[in-house]
Amino acid sequence: MSNKRILISGGGTGGHIFPAVSIANAIKESYPTSEILFVGAEGRMEMEKVPAAGYPIKGLPIQGLYRPLYSPKNILVAIKYMLSLRKANQIIQSFKPDIAIGVGGYASAAVLEQAAKKGIPTLIQEQNSFAGQTNKRLSKFCQKICVAYDHMDRFFPAHKIVKTGNPVRQNLLQVTDHSAEAYQFFQLDPQKKTLLIIGGSLGARTINQSILKDIEVLYKQHGNTIQVIWQTGKIYIDEIKQATASLPIQNMIITDFIARMDYAYSIADLVISRAGASSISELSLLGKPCILVPSPNVSEDHQTKNAMALVERGAAVMVSDKNAPLQLVSTAMEMIQNHQQLQNLQENIVYFARPHAAKQIVQEVAKLIDLPLVEDTFNTAAAPSSQQASEERVVTKTVNQAVAKDSSKLPSNADGSLRQYFFLGIGGIGMSALARYFHQKGHLVGGYDLTRTPLTQALEDEGIAIHYEDNISRIPVAFMNMENTVVIYTPAIPADMKELVFFQKAKFTLLKRSQILGELTRGQKALCVAGTHGKTTTSTLLAHLLNSRTEGVNAFLGGISKNYKSNLLVSKQSNDVVVEADEYDRSFLQLRPNMAIITATDADHLDIYGTHEQLLQGFADFTSLITENGVLVVKKGLPLQPNTHPSVKVYTYSATEQADYYAENIHTQNGELFFDFVSPQGRISNLSLGVPVLINVENAVAAMAIAQLNGVSDAQLRTAIASFQGSKRRFDIQVKNSKVVYIDDYAHHPAEIEACVSSIRHLYPDKKICGVFQPHLYSRTRDFSSDFARSLSQLDDVILLEIYPARELPIKGVDAALIGRQIKNTPCTVCAQKEDLITELKNHTFDVLITIGAGNIDQLVPHVTKYVSQL
Repeated sequence: MSNKRILISGGGTGGHIFPAVSIANAIKESYPTSEILFVGAEGRMEMEKVPAAGYPIKGLPIQGLYRPLYSPKNILVAIKYMLSLRKANQIIQSFKPDIAIGVGGYASAAVLEQAAKKGIPTLIQEQNSFAGQTNKRLSKFCQKICVAYDHMDRFFPAHKIVKTGNPVRQNLLQVTDHSAEAYQFFQLDPQKKTLLIIGGSLGARTINQSILKDIEVLYKQHGNTIQVIWQTGKIYIDEIKQATASLPIQNMIITDFIARMDYAYSIADLVISRAGASSISELSLLGKPCILVPSPNVSEDHQTKNAMALVERGAAVMVSDKNAPLQLVSTAMEMIQNHQQLQNLQENIVYFARPHAAKQIVQEVAKLIDLPLVEDTFNTAAAPSSQQASEERVVTKTVNQAVAKDSSKLPSNADGSLRQYFFLGIGGIGMSALARYFHQKGHLVGGYDLTRTPLTQALEDEGIAIHYEDNISRIPVAFMNMENTVVIYTPAIPADMKELVFFQKAKFTLLKRSQILGELTRGQKALCVAGTHGKTTTSTLLAHLLNSRTEGVNAFLGGISKNYKSNLLVSKQSNDVVVEADEYDRSFLQLRPNMAIITATDADHLDIYGTHEQLLQGFADFTSLITENGVLVVKKGLPLQPNTHPSVKVYTYSATEQADYYAENIHTQNGELFFDFVSPQGRISNLSLGVPVLINVENAVAAMAIAQLNGVSDAQLRTAIASFQGSKRRFDIQVKNSKVVYIDDYAHHPAEIEACVSSIRHLYPDKKICGVFQPHLYSRTRDFSSDFARSLSQLDDVILLEIYPARELPIKGVDAALIGRQIKNTPCTVCAQKEDLITELKNHTFDVLITIGAGNIDQLVPHVTKYVSQL
């Protein structure tokens, strides 16, 4: 048999180069006579690192795109890409490879594209949890895709995917064997905890600046118990050496590059690192507790997505690049002294470990080019004994195992009995819908929540067992069998919650709400409604419109529909499912929409995204998940560049201007609101909107567009729009009489408040309007205090409750008064205790009262209703 020729392309960073070299080494180990040639980008680090590893390499004049895309510089980029295609073709003609492997980086695109055109088998290795555009495009013609994370069928054809993990530097596999040598090598104290700080071979500016800012904390306050190995990177070493030269530091090693990274890892009790794919793979393989600080300067924000994949499984802690200067050192100091947290992180991160990744990729290469498979391939690499033991303990159940493949997509056990579901945070609106779904399907369902509410009481009335104390002994015995129980949790649950920690340590199958929702809807025609505001009303409207059909509809809603007294609709006849797609925590990226609506993209959740630009990128990523031949309906004028497949039809909608779908002749008459619906199919005139609120016209247009595209007739649309009653806490009228009107609303973003107040002004133009607002989250209040003040200034009187913190700790200087001080020309009172609101209301006069907020202000609604009714 002639020698096989292997072409490996990619590079640009160590995150691409190290896996590529590892694959090459594994190929040579299993098939010594094979010939390997690398192709990289001229001027990039692979042109130095690959020859140093003993392999030949050729360079292409390729480079990445500039931002924005319309930059004139991209003309030169395009020219270089065409030249690279030509050179890649020449290399392929000369080398005559049997297979081309792409590991990411600029060069991969040109090489694999040319190889595929010549009928040469191709394989790509995607290191990240969120696939890049290049690999998504290459996946259409490659034969095999090797990945490191679950659920990559969001991006690639499922039949091509093999979960192999990411190859890592093999010398790291022995780190547990020489920790004594490591302490001696670094001249460190084995009795102290060791913090390892790395940011890649070039370093990470934010990590370095954050450490430098609080360096006195490290050597003064904690120097007796903690020691530090700090790799600054060669770019920053001079600056940091100069800044620390006069400090009496004795417990810290500061170096530009750690030559013996195996030693450093072996003694590290906690690691601070960027969230590149290779770094995460190494940390997982070695079982190292870590704080991940994702770089914001990478394509498609993939480092944040990598980090979140670990965070969602309790396998790492993430500090955003934006928050690192304030939080990184304090977080590290708390963690490194918390033995239980370090142990939990260590146990959980090994789920992602794949010590034989390179050899498994070689097996896939061998299958594609008819090489004989090497026996006992996975036994030839030496892995740490502790790693092997940990790996054997890991329960590698995925969402696909937790969700059965039958028509109902519900798991059952080997004996045919149904699985059981335990919800942590069952009282959340999204969690309760899932709980109801499984309960209706005959599964045993139970859960925990912090507080008994009308919603949890309703679940209890339906037969679901709920307790309200974080106590392991309160978990019903029926849910203690890990083989029979799936635990579903919400991001609002603290990482140190006792019951969550128990389930993690016991290796139960734990799934995030968005994960299981994504799987439940994957086999159906998913109609997803996304947006920073308006999505609950729009999705509830859409579900109501589609339910007017004979076959009905399935729906998981983000609010309680007044028409159905529930946040869940189930139909045995319909395969359509309406889903409210939540952008918080990037949950909507778990979905696979057939059709989607985007209602708004205002800046929000900056504690997750960091910047408005990154939020917009998140929505663009969401549009990329719409299936081929699908539909996107997006509000006209949004600053969003959809990233849809070419076959996806994109429509616009509006209530104020012409679009593909829009409203005309909006007017009120005798307390009712009417409008004309104009679409590519014609006009439906004089529709009566069941909830006569101006903002709902816009929501109705979007919902009617999708409903019409799914076969709802004009007559059905007219009837359903008129009968729509809205959702609880969405412009929810509690009292309406000749003296006073009281409305409760969930608005918690400045744009939502502005739309809400504007709608009230439209209905009651001459009335005195008083608003009670409870801010939600310290970070949102900090980021948008002036915008909140501007929106609230449109009221005649304002009462502010203190901030509802939800999942956050207080931020110094951020409170309700921060908003109050910026409200102009409107009286404003801060009510420090929400329990005192009724007393405070007695000091105010109003014709219309509105309570606004997403926290626990809803608990006051019955009391306010009673008070207002007696006026």
